[in-house]
Amino acid sequence: MPEIELKIKSRDYATLVESIKATRPDADFDLIARAYDYSEKKHTGQKRLSGEPYIVHPLEVGIILAGLRMDSTTITAALLHDVVEDTETALAEIVTLFGKEVAALVDGVTKISSLKKKTKSHDQAQTLRKMLLATIDDPRVIVIKLADKTHNMRTVMFQPAHKQERMAYEVLDIYAPLAGRLGMSKVRSELEDLAFKILHPDKYLEIKTLLMSHREEIETNIENIRIMLKDKLAEMSIHAEITGRVKHYYSIFRKMEMQNKTFDEIFDIRAIRIITDQVKDCYGILGIVHTMWSPVPSRFKDYIAVPKSNMYQSLHTTVIGPENHFLEIQIRTLDMDITAEMGIAAHWAYKETSKLPRKEIALLSDINKWREELKNTREFMSDLKMDLYQEEIFVVTPQGKIVKLAKGATPIDFAFMIHTEVGYHCVGAKINGKLMPLKTELQSGAIIEVVTSPKGHPSETWLKLAKSVNARQKIRQWLRKHAAEKAGEKIEQPVKAAEKEKKEKKAEVSIPEQELLRIRHFSKKNRTGVLVEGNAHVMIKLSQCCQPIPGDEIIGFITRGRGITVHKKNCPALKRLSNEKERFIKIIWAESQAATYPVKIAVHASDRQNLLKDLADKLSAHDANVIKMEAQTEADGSALFKFIVEVRSLKHVLEITNDLSRLKNVTKVYKLNEKVILK
Repeated sequence: MPEIELKIKSRDYATLVESIKATRPDADFDLIARAYDYSEKKHTGQKRLSGEPYIVHPLEVGIILAGLRMDSTTITAALLHDVVEDTETALAEIVTLFGKEVAALVDGVTKISSLKKKTKSHDQAQTLRKMLLATIDDPRVIVIKLADKTHNMRTVMFQPAHKQERMAYEVLDIYAPLAGRLGMSKVRSELEDLAFKILHPDKYLEIKTLLMSHREEIETNIENIRIMLKDKLAEMSIHAEITGRVKHYYSIFRKMEMQNKTFDEIFDIRAIRIITDQVKDCYGILGIVHTMWSPVPSRFKDYIAVPKSNMYQSLHTTVIGPENHFLEIQIRTLDMDITAEMGIAAHWAYKETSKLPRKEIALLSDINKWREELKNTREFMSDLKMDLYQEEIFVVTPQGKIVKLAKGATPIDFAFMIHTEVGYHCVGAKINGKLMPLKTELQSGAIIEVVTSPKGHPSETWLKLAKSVNARQKIRQWLRKHAAEKAGEKIEQPVKAAEKEKKEKKAEVSIPEQELLRIRHFSKKNRTGVLVEGNAHVMIKLSQCCQPIPGDEIIGFITRGRGITVHKKNCPALKRLSNEKERFIKIIWAESQAATYPVKIAVHASDRQNLLKDLADKLSAHDANVIKMEAQTEADGSALFKFIVEVRSLKHVLEITNDLSRLKNVTKVYKLNEKVILK
């Protein structure tokens, strides 16, 4: 049963030595002893709020790290981690007495701790940024910090109430998810329960009481299952260690809250863990389990074949066990179990080394990118929280490659994972062969193919759709670059008022009459097919407010410094310009087969299978290139699709909209900005 009640008892250096010897009998006990004696001497006279000598804190942090099988260097640094900050000790002295490696770890923890925690999120984000950036040099810094936070939370009852609450929120918001993201599930569970007890004492007591009242029943049930499995595996000559556990308090609370269930409605609070010798036995045991009890198909996960980004490996299955109780079973090897419990700390479980292959942990490999790209602290905080809380899904490319993404990821995340340029130009995706919009949430096992267009590009909306740090960074980069380029194009050299007036007057009379001239549209690929009274040096563009196309009655408006803008004659925007009649100019369409024009079309329908595919097929049949597409469905089953398509003329767009309106379940079609309903 989970239990986190603090039992205040005296633990001394002998306790630390026993803890280390239990897992690392070859540790450097001389180095650790010197560090303890030095720290005790430096902290002489200092007391904690509990009244205990201050040395108790670094000693307890060391014991926690010993339980995580950390190396001698890390435990030594833990014993010294407050010496530089809280006493008159220079870091150079630590270098001289204990070496550069220990000193570097002490310095890393000191830099984190010395940043005073304030209530403003900006300050907290700055602290977290520096804390995470410190892990680039040595991830053990953050392991020590998590152990430090764990002991502080174990003794949080000695703090004032307001500080207890602030520390608890900080733990749930940052430190517990960080421990989970680094694979340190044992530390994460304890931190969550300690914070839960502070923030929701009534709920904590309720769940604890309920578990205690069901304790005998749960333990009997787990033991019976354990014996059944042990006997069955023995028949098959498979060696395995079988243990049972109950979810920790905060995990049960979250399930009750998120699924709106009572305690009695949560059937999978029990779990069985089977630890075996070889990977092949893991799959053999899985088959045996599924012959004993019926599996729940949607609850099987193979994290051995596709590990989580925090190195976690295990087989997970949920079965309908004895007495029809849902039962979660985890199957893994001993090495996998150590990694599952200790995460990043497992790297040092058997080795006295500081070298960690950082590619093993996705979060750590992202940090270096953050340092360069996330200059804005609020962006950093947002992306950090997003990354810490992510669960994972696995999707497949058409070539069969497995791609790991965050739960809730969209085709945008997938596109940027494939390649930056694919991300920049994605306009949709085929999911299991069906064309779907960019906001579609991807599901594990789906086959994804990105649809791109040379004219596609990121928008601000993408930042709301993207779930991965990488995609959000790339989107921001693109938006900033193009915003800067756009601003640069509009920058004009300052001119005197008289010269400005002169230029404006010249613009009004610069286009002589009589001569008709074909001019180029702003697109390098197409011609507008517009004939204008003027000269070849005048820039012209189609208005975006009314989006005129051949067949519409049009008029030109001479702008100041930006050439001529083409509007429909009935465009509402022209009303506010009616007092400047001298700036209007006659303009007509010329015949052109090459020119195309962007038009927005809206389609309302009752949603059905393959509707989007049918719409896309119709557009393709009319040779209308889709630049952009958005789709949304409502709870009542209705759907709204918005397309931006390239058309040749008003006649062309009418042919398209009439054909779309004939499709099954389509209720109305219209060209946006006009709302001419065709059905």
